[in-house]
Amino acid sequence: MKIIALTLFAVVLGFAQSQSDATTTPAKKDKAKTAAPAPKSAAQYKKEPTAQQKAAAQSQVQAIPPGAKQVEPNLYQFTDSDGKTWNYRQTPFGISKWQETPQTAQPQPAKSEPIVVTDLGDSYRFERKTPFGASTWVRKKSELTDEERVLTGNQQAPSDSNQNRVDSKPTGNQ
Repeated sequence: MKIIALTLFAVVLGFAQSQSDATTTPAKKDKAKTAAPAPKSAAQYKKEPTAQQKAAAQSQVQAIPPGAKQVEPNLYQFTDSDGKTWNYRQTPFGISKWQETPQTAQPQPAKSEPIVVTDLGDSYRFERKTPFGASTWVRKKSELTDEERVLTGNQQAPSDSNQNRVDSKPTGNQ
């Protein structure tokens, strides 16, 4: 029953729509021929700009200045009258603009955790603490890398002086 009612309702709406289009269309054509266009009010002139107009206005504002030098492909630098250096990059979405910041200090490398070096006779054991736990590796003395040689040189000097200390003065107990 509901299906029949909905179908009947849709048919009546469709019929009413087609009748109203047929009756108003000739009347509009007749009025257009006989009536003069109505004057536009001030409210109609103050419409908001469309998306295309906004994009065009923005592209005019953010254009690469004529005196800019090309640093690399699609990257330009320009120094304005105030002495500020601006970078302009051509992207698929338009021009991107940002001010160049002076680099006064070089970034400091992050301090890594100290590496513990243990002498095992013919090899060294290296142990470093990492965020994922302790990392340990063993390397033969003949196969050390340059970095590992530096580590063994720095770590070994104080430990060798204490462990392998030989007294050159004879003691009186002999």
